[in-house]
Amino acid sequence: MNKLKQRATIKDVALAAGVSPMTVSNVLNGRMQYVGVATRKRVEHEIERLNYRRSTTARNLRVAEQRSIGMVIVDESPAFLADFFTCQVVAGLTNVLNVADYTLTLQGVPMASLARSMIVRNYEVAGFCAMISGPSTERNGVIQLLAGLEQPLIVFQEELAGPSTDICTVRQDDRGGGRLIGDHLLARKVRRPVMIVPMQHWPAVENRVAGVRDAIATSGSEAELTIVHANSESFADVQAAMAGYLDSHPMPDAVIGANDQIAVAAMLLLNERGVKVPDQARVIGFNGFESHRYSQPHLTTVLSPAYSMGECAGRAMLHRLKTGAFARKDEVLPVVFENGVTT
Repeated sequence: MNKLKQRATIKDVALAAGVSPMTVSNVLNGRMQYVGVATRKRVEHEIERLNYRRSTTARNLRVAEQRSIGMVIVDESPAFLADFFTCQVVAGLTNVLNVADYTLTLQGVPMASLARSMIVRNYEVAGFCAMISGPSTERNGVIQLLAGLEQPLIVFQEELAGPSTDICTVRQDDRGGGRLIGDHLLARKVRRPVMIVPMQHWPAVENRVAGVRDAIATSGSEAELTIVHANSESFADVQAAMAGYLDSHPMPDAVIGANDQIAVAAMLLLNERGVKVPDQARVIGFNGFESHRYSQPHLTTVLSPAYSMGECAGRAMLHRLKTGAFARKDEVLPVVFENGVTT
């Protein structure tokens, strides 16, 4: 029996739930005015239990090809689009797809809700893009789930071990950027750097931390990197984490933000406490989006090609849909170090 026949159909869901196929269709398409609450919950339970996902075969008999790409952002924060990096990636991806007359269907979802999300279970798209937060084992589980949908998949900011069938990774050189930061600070005799990172796991941040540690290890320096965890990337949480560290430890000679907004929040706290930046403590960020130019003093940072990553992903997906294969399985874009005027 082939794989297509093994998949649950809408009739299977209807039979299991004790309803008509039309009722299942109403639930799938959000026509809840025609479905009672108890019936809806019963249908949704069977959809999940049977691992039903709407087949595109019937629809493809009516239209020549899918003209939409799905993007899933696995993020615990409901404000998942507040992040500058995410917005730039989405903008670059959308604009490439727009030119090719494709749309982008975007959904932010917590890890625990992904398997039940509408975009994964039911939405008809030609391929998926994904940006995933969480511990590495959980991120790998998400990738396997999305790969199991048997559609082309692009994953941002991940490095995948081993061969992958229909998956392309698009990422920037975060580890290299971390090494640039480490080299910059070590050349200025920094010995007590602190790096502020959010509690939420992001592969990019993990690589930035690893890059700074690479630079220290390679140099043979006695410098020791201390990691300070903030509950989130918010201004209040970063300042609370930084204040807690300063109240119980000696003043670091450098503060590295996992991104620019973290670095700026730390810099403002140092200013409030009368610490002169960069004379008494250097501050470095990561990403280099336009907002970092408003800091005073001007922030040293690593410039991210986030918008170009989105464009790269869009081109890679269009090539895959046209030719049947990704041109490259791993696209890595370089980063650039920008030394601030005074930091």
